Amino acid sequence: MQIYLYKLKFQGPTHFGDTGIDLENVSERVSSDTLFSAFVNSIRTTEGLDTVNDFINTFIENPPFFISSLFLYHGDKFFLPRPLSDKDISKEVRKELGKDLKKLSWLTPQSFFKWITGSDFNGSEIKSMREEQDNNYDRSFKVEIRPRVSLDRTTRNSNIYHCSYIYFEENAGLYGMVAFSDIHSIDFFKQTIQVLGEIGLGGEKAYGAGMFKLAEFRPIESPFSEIFSVPSSSQHVLLSLYHPSTQELSMIQTNLLAYGLLRKKGWVASGRYALPIKRKSVGFFAEGSVFSSHLRGRLVDVTPDGDYRNLLEHKVYRYGYAFMAPMIGGQ
Repeated sequence: MQIYLYKLKFQGPTHFGDTGIDLENVSERVSSDTLFSAFVNSIRTTEGLDTVNDFINTFIENPPFFISSLFLYHGDKFFLPRPLSDKDISKEVRKELGKDLKKLSWLTPQSFFKWITGSDFNGSEIKSMREEQDNNYDRSFKVEIRPRVSLDRTTRNSNIYHCSYIYFEENAGLYGMVAFSDIHSIDFFKQTIQVLGEIGLGGEKAYGAGMFKLAEFRPIESPFSEIFSVPSSSQHVLLSLYHPSTQELSMIQTNLLAYGLLRKKGWVASGRYALPIKRKSVGFFAEGSVFSSHLRGRLVDVTPDGDYRNLLEHKVYRYGYAFMAPMIGGQ
């Protein structure tokens, strides 16, 4: 497969909803299932329903590409999720720096490479990683909370609520990786991402949120090329969300080494329109989860039960294919 890296430069605020109260909780990054749904809605908006159905059917049978989640970059610093397995870190270091390890969520590609190749980290290296996260990751964006007022249609009584937005620093934004199994899909992917930038990614698009420019689109280079060239890997770490295929369900327990879980739910969107229909909730393994074999995943059918034929013209799917990096197993 050919792996490409692309950078998104946002033109204003973003609103990537997170689990929490109303519109106040937001995330600074975008998971792979959300990105794929936005990608499909971009195709729906510009090409129509028939093209979307053909695209989805192709993806179910033989995906032309696999996507990672979108992660943060700040200047020349890129960040990847820390693998949840820390078996190669000595007991002494884990005991001494347990709190730092617990709060360490993001690694530079250089540190990520050391982690997946089984480097024996000492205390100063762990502290250095934590400082890198605090000085670059945490300072690359800020959260703004805006008050709003809604009016009751009948009584005209007012009700205040709040909505949060993420503002990235001038030299910061999000980046992702995509692995192409069909090289003929490269131009299609690039063009669709560019169209998505004009439509907007995430919520609150009516207020101008989520607009971006495709700043870079290129084959991966060092240090990312080294990450995906790790030899004799006996483990794999997720860089996307993952939902097991039917065939993988029976063996998933024996493959699990270290993992996080999350559940996604929400409303159905079709093209530019948000529908008053809730999709089925679905569970995923989170980024950073570690498995003993390379997994594939699937598109998950989350079409709501009931008769919604007057509102919904198609099935609803969430992206659950795995985008994984190799990792050398611990002793």
